[in-house]
Amino acid sequence: MRDLLRGAAPATRREHALLLRRDGEQTPIIDTAAPIRNRDGFLIGAVLVFHDVTVSLNLARALSHQATHDALTGVPNRREFERRLRELLARPDPASHVLCYLDLDQFKIVNDTCGHVAGDELLRQITQLMRGHLRAADTLARLGGDEFGLILQGCDLEPAVALAQRIREAIADFRFAWGERSFGIGVSIGLVPVAAHERDADTLLGAADAACYAAKEAGRNRIHVYQPDDRHLLEQQGQMQWVSRLQSALDEDRLRLYVQPIVPLHPTPGERPHAEILVRLEEDGQLIQPGAFLPAAEPRWPPQTAPLVAGQTAPGRTVEL
Repeated sequence: MRDLLRGAAPATRREHALLLRRDGEQTPIIDTAAPIRNRDGFLIGAVLVFHDVTVSLNLARALSHQATHDALTGVPNRREFERRLRELLARPDPASHVLCYLDLDQFKIVNDTCGHVAGDELLRQITQLMRGHLRAADTLARLGGDEFGLILQGCDLEPAVALAQRIREAIADFRFAWGERSFGIGVSIGLVPVAAHERDADTLLGAADAACYAAKEAGRNRIHVYQPDDRHLLEQQGQMQWVSRLQSALDEDRLRLYVQPIVPLHPTPGERPHAEILVRLEEDGQLIQPGAFLPAAEPRWPPQTAPLVAGQTAPGRTVEL
């Protein structure tokens, strides 16, 4: 307004301001000022117009929230989770952080038995249950389906494992009631300490996902702490690479079948001949023996379980209490 009265050109404020009313309420506004001149062109005053932008501002906030948060549970979505993780990794501070990947066990049973409405309600209740164990600085997000991510900011590995155990025990003790039915579920959790030299978000997310998968493979409802030299994770990652190679081989018709006769030591007259069919994988003109790729193609059920030590958790170990 003062600049306008000094002869400056009229302008419209681009950002909103807050108008303080007499009753103490604040209203977001956009203000526009225009000069008032007499017949001779002399500036004799100005007119100031306030436009209430409460509705448009609330709409913009709602759209921003919808773009960054999961509509079902109200927690951040995968996109916002990854943004916050990258923002945290970009900081130069040496504080310790832990990244967690959580996958609900037996969720599909509820979804298939009672329908998606029950599954949605279960996800809402589980989300509130987990949020009750977190600090204000922690970030819980729904990454998709029944999978969640958790950033424990400024947290060392030992208290992070203890927090994960409390979440695991709370979910294991939880009973979801739907109609006359009651369901118990569990959660498999993979933890990755964020090292000072590791600042790649995709690498950390992949490691946390692999650790969670290892917890499921070891019997579910467990916690697995990732270590780069973890033998079980290395085997699992190797087999997952074989899965894509096998799929490519199927698409490109590179599986080769071989037949060898089965000859009895004591043949019986009139007995029909038998044969064994063998499979090989061809890559770059070389034949790969089945022992290298068949373990990745075979179903992993029932999952193999490892010896458990009650009350102990060590890096690279999967435990259940």
